[in-house]
Amino acid sequence: MKPGIFARLTTGYLVVLFLLGVSNVYAILKLVQFNTFILESQNVEISLIDTEKKLVDSLFSQRRYEQKYILSKDAVLYTQFHAAKDDFDKYLASISSASLTPSQKDSITKIKTYHQHYQSLVFAEMQYLQKNQAYDKTWYKVETEKASDAVLKTLEKLEDYSHESASYKAKMVSEAGTAAQRVAVISFAITVLLAILLSFLITRSITKPLIKLVKKTREIPNSFFDCEFDIAAPPEIMELTEAFTMMCLHLKEVDKLKADFFSMISHELRTPLTTIKEGTSLLLEGVGGTLTEKQGRLLTIIGTESNRLTTLVNSILDLSKMEAGMMKYTFEQGSIIPLIVGAMTGITPYAESKKIRLEKQVDRDIASYRMDGERIIEVLRNLIGNAVKFTPEGGLITIAARSVPEGLEVSVSDTGPGIPKENLATIFEKFESFDRKKGTGLGLAIVKHIITAHGGKVWAESEPGKGSRFTFALPS
Repeated sequence: MKPGIFARLTTGYLVVLFLLGVSNVYAILKLVQFNTFILESQNVEISLIDTEKKLVDSLFSQRRYEQKYILSKDAVLYTQFHAAKDDFDKYLASISSASLTPSQKDSITKIKTYHQHYQSLVFAEMQYLQKNQAYDKTWYKVETEKASDAVLKTLEKLEDYSHESASYKAKMVSEAGTAAQRVAVISFAITVLLAILLSFLITRSITKPLIKLVKKTREIPNSFFDCEFDIAAPPEIMELTEAFTMMCLHLKEVDKLKADFFSMISHELRTPLTTIKEGTSLLLEGVGGTLTEKQGRLLTIIGTESNRLTTLVNSILDLSKMEAGMMKYTFEQGSIIPLIVGAMTGITPYAESKKIRLEKQVDRDIASYRMDGERIIEVLRNLIGNAVKFTPEGGLITIAARSVPEGLEVSVSDTGPGIPKENLATIFEKFESFDRKKGTGLGLAIVKHIITAHGGKVWAESEPGKGSRFTFALPS
């Protein structure tokens, strides 16, 4: 079973929180690691430099006690010299066990060697003094100074090496910190991108089937009831999809019943209407005898209404065929101009009875187009007929045709009262007419079906009080 919307969102949020948590934990661990390393490095270097200073002080103490002992031969000074010497050895041993660089280790080895040489010279001279033996005091003085100076110089180098080591470690820490910062930023950016990608995928898995559902819903007003879905969606949306599919099937059945009903009624009405029409014509011709003036007027009204009903029935039948996809079209290359002239000629008597002027504005260089001439002239008759029907006496109707980059564009403009804005969106739907007294709402629906079958489109523009313009376009 596929996870639901709640499960998907919860999983997504948990993954995002986990990724952010991992990124933050990594950054914290690195900070702790750097802090520990910095503290240890500082402690080592500070301790090393401090011990180096103690070694220097201890060496100076040894020199001082040595020189005083040579002058006074005081045993206490000899003991103090030994104590200073022990302190020197202790301090030297403490830094020898620390983490040192090769240069520092080499310096400590040299310090040990020079200090041992210094000690051996001092002890030898002290032996001569204790035994009161003669010896070369000048030579010993020079040699002990050389040995102690060598120790001091080496200690200075060791201090320099310690400072260099501290600077090097600080530099390494800085570079490592920069690298860790870069890694933390990159890992955070990757985490954010993964979170966005995950959110997009989860959202898409929810919205994609909804978009398809919305698209199918918008097709229903156009009598498209093919609502079969083959989508992967959460269970909640799948239930909605199944309910929508059931609704489509019911609407399809209802639409079929309605179409069959209209078709049956239209067929059933044609025969009696034809009979009434023919009988009225025969009576008006005097077949049944001479008619009074009143009878003639009544028969004329009956004939007019019969023609109106016949036209309505034929429109219903045509529309039913078009909606069922059973209308046959014969497409041929042809010019629109003769069709416009024919439609205008047929409507001229009606227009003249209302003192309406018909104007034609057709480009001379219009090419021929692939179309069904009979259906297109039906479109023109409907549009021009509607214009004459809704245009008051003395008005003007303009039929224009021109070539456009997409193909052919034909428009019928009038100077009638116009169409309310709220009716423009549904004016081409069947049985939709903003004035029920003057139309049934089938003509424009038939126009839309015919133009759509030609691969074109039709639309209306209007401003109340300034007339309307109906335009259709045919592709090249």
